Amino acid sequence: MSAPDSVLERWLAAAAEVYGGLIAEHAVGERDPFRNPIGHTLRLNLTVLVREFFGSMDTAAVDAAFGEIMALRSIQDLSPERAVGFVFALRGIVRETPELGTAEAGARVDRLALSAFRQYLACRERLAELKLNEQLRALGVARLRAAHNRGALA
Repeated sequence: MSAPDSVLERWLAAAAEVYGGLIAEHAVGERDPFRNPIGHTLRLNLTVLVREFFGSMDTAAVDAAFGEIMALRSIQDLSPERAVGFVFALRGIVRETPELGTAEAGARVDRLALSAFRQYLACRERLAELKLNEQLRALGVARLRAAHNRGALA
C-alpha cells in the first residue's frame, strides 16, 4: 500500500470516529454509496484531500472537498470541534509517513484545518438563512390566513 493510500485509510477511520462504534465501522467498511452515503462522501472527498496534501494543495479542490464533508457534518448537530477535529488527526498520521518534512506537513495540516473550518461556517450560515427564511415564510402565511379569517381578503 502506498503512503497516500495508507494515510487515506487511517484518516478515514479518524474522520468516522465521531460517529462511534458500529456506525464508524460501517462508514469505513461499506463502499456502496447507496447503503453508506456518509462513508462514501468521506472516502471520495478525503481521497481528494490526501491527493492535494501530497500534491499542490490547490485551494479550490480543497475547499470543494471540505464543502461536501462539512455539508454533512453541519446538519448532524456536531459541535465545530467534533466536525472539524478529524483534520488534526492527519498531523499524527503524517508524522509516521516520511514523504513530507514535519514542518511542511504541519503547515499543510493547518491550511487544511482553516479550509475545513471556513467551509463548516459557510454551511452553518446557509442553514441559519434557510431556517430564518422558513420562519419568515411561515409567519407570512399565518398573517395571510389571519387576514383572510378577518375578511380582509375576500
